[in-house]
Amino acid sequence: MAELLTALIAEIRAQGGIWTTRRVMDLPAPLGTTQRSTARGRLSELADRGDLLTVPARGRAYRPNYAKDGGR
Repeated sequence: MAELLTALIAEIRAQGGIWTTRRVMDLPAPLGTTQRSTARGRLSELADRGDLLTVPARGRAYRPNYAKDGGR
C-alpha cells in the first residue's frame, strides 16, 4: 500500500491542481479505482501523511503540499 500511495502522490504532484475523490477515480488502475470509498481513503491517508493540504471551503478537496520533501 505504501508503494501505491508513493506513486499516487507523485502523479498528483506532477499534475498539480485540486484533487477530489472523482479525480482520483478517473486515474488509470492501479492509481485510480472504481470505488469512491477507496479513492477517499487514499486521499485521506495522503493528507494524514502531510502530502496533501485541504482546500478551504471545498469539502473533501486537496492540493499537493509542495513544501514537504523539498518541494517541486
